[in-house]
Amino acid sequence: MIVVGETVGRWVAEKAKCTWTSACRAIGWMRGGQLIAGILYDGFTGASIAMHSRCDDPRKVSRDWLFAIFDYPFNQLGCKRVTGLVSTANQRAQDTNEHLGWKRETVLKDYFLDGDGIVYVMRKEDCRWLHHPKKLQKV
Repeated sequence: MIVVGETVGRWVAEKAKCTWTSACRAIGWMRGGQLIAGILYDGFTGASIAMHSRCDDPRKVSRDWLFAIFDYPFNQLGCKRVTGLVSTANQRAQDTNEHLGWKRETVLKDYFLDGDGIVYVMRKEDCRWLHHPKKLQKV
């Protein structure tokens, strides 16, 4: 089940090395009454938005979830790109991003305490998750 709001945003921020503010938006995925994945969006410029994620078990998310997290920035906000930042020490996040189709754009030296920061980008035209066979009901 897809949920939205501050509780999700704070839950994501707790692990994603980011901060929840009133300017952020968040989308979560619940299973069995538990949050298992969440996205926090910030830094909206009109053409771009930053995405921070937390996923405790990637095997429990679905295509509906992937559609929802990219539908918001691309279809609802009209962004051209979504930007993500991952530490070089977080191999799991790098592997997940690349599996989902994110592209490495650049590296920021010494960005995190545990390593460099890899800037990932997903452009609307490259996002295969927007081609969902069914439309989701907005909540």
